[in-house]
Amino acid sequence: MKKGFFYAGMMSLLPFPASALDIRPDGLSASYGQYLPVVSGRKANYDHYRIGIQWDWGDELYRSDSLVMSGYFELGGSALKSRLNASDSPSPEGKDKATVVSFSPVFRFSSAHPLFGNAFPFLDAGVGGAWFSEKDLEKEKKSPINMGSHWLFEVRLGAGFTFGEGQRYSVSYGWLHYSNGGLARLNESIDFHSVSFAYRW
Repeated sequence: MKKGFFYAGMMSLLPFPASALDIRPDGLSASYGQYLPVVSGRKANYDHYRIGIQWDWGDELYRSDSLVMSGYFELGGSALKSRLNASDSPSPEGKDKATVVSFSPVFRFSSAHPLFGNAFPFLDAGVGGAWFSEKDLEKEKKSPINMGSHWLFEVRLGAGFTFGEGQRYSVSYGWLHYSNGGLARLNESIDFHSVSFAYRW
């Protein structure tokens, strides 16, 4: 009974009725990014490869003469690979590779009018969860980047435009931030910026 109440409560927080959920994916995304040196004094160098599966929320959440608000879920799989070499004196306890699995709800704020041709600009914003295969990531000097936990928050912001027949294609540039939000004793976050291409059918 308690599980039933919990499920019903969680469904009430979603921006659409539970009956509208559809497990069939609506699109795919592919991204390439690099480490973003937000933390001063830290020297690291990671490539970030990501594939995402997307599910649209269905109906638009809001529409005016100039703005359309919608959203989607994305299940992502990422691979991190450090580009430091021996001459950089990488931290011996830090890992030079890591796998990331993440899931995020993403709000999309789109222009109701094309920027040019049939290209419609948009902004994406979302907060979700992620699992890192490694807690200690490689950087220069002795101490690694200590994420504090395998379970982290994922924060994302992005901007781009949709185009093509039915607005099926999109290109965007974005920022990804991972940290444990202070839930662990150590919380040395990591950031990436990336370029993404997505296709929806």
